Amino acid sequence: MGRETASVIGHYTREKLMERIRSALKNAGYDSDKPTIEMLSELDHLHGGGFTTTQTQVELAEIPRGCHVLDAGCGIGGPSRYLAHSHDCTVEGIDLTPEYIEVAAQLNDMTGLSKKIALKVGSVTDLPYDNERFDVVLSQNVSMNVSDKEAMFKEAFRVLKPGGIYTLSHLAEGPNAPPIYPLPWALSPDVSFLETPAAIFAMLSKAGFEKIEDRAGQARSRPGSGPRPGTIGSVPAMGDDMPERVRNSAKSIEEGRLVSMMIVAHRPA
Repeated sequence: MGRETASVIGHYTREKLMERIRSALKNAGYDSDKPTIEMLSELDHLHGGGFTTTQTQVELAEIPRGCHVLDAGCGIGGPSRYLAHSHDCTVEGIDLTPEYIEVAAQLNDMTGLSKKIALKVGSVTDLPYDNERFDVVLSQNVSMNVSDKEAMFKEAFRVLKPGGIYTLSHLAEGPNAPPIYPLPWALSPDVSFLETPAAIFAMLSKAGFEKIEDRAGQARSRPGSGPRPGTIGSVPAMGDDMPERVRNSAKSIEEGRLVSMMIVAHRPA
């Protein structure tokens, strides 16, 4: 295991994560033994925009109902469950953090979705899947922890079917960089790899993608702007300091230190 990989896993690993999730649900007045997709949506979308941003990304990318999706960097499985439940998709999820995969599998069982979602521990830069396997590859705020984005984008292209959709949300380096740390994906700059929007577009084009668009301006909620008011938020999975980190992200966007991106690109048919 490389030093960078170990640092990323360490950043996201939490002790007794499933217990923390159950406790958060119970404290919110829910039955923690029988969670629904709606209950979990308040805490299982581990990016700053929460569930609303996942909905928006699925809509803006025009992900077809019933298609085969790779959730690349799936966390504890919120987007995977949303796609399987609401869009009848068959989903495969992969994440670098073993604890996330373990908890995602338990939540899939508890919500009756384990037959529609398959999970693996692994890296988005070395995907353990055959060529041209998926209709869609979805990544949400994963790329900021990936130094070798060319490998990430090349692998996404490889596993997509011709005509397939690649959609990723990303926070890029703004003209007034650096951003304010700690941030949701990094407590310090050593595991934060942002790149400029122009560089992201260039790497996607080099990987072979076409019709590359940034649709962040069309989003109902700005990626990275924080979860819906009144919800549990991502504290159970991401740490008690998550509200501060989300505030730093929002402030960095406002000050031009970060730029929100919601990319939709296509593998040529």
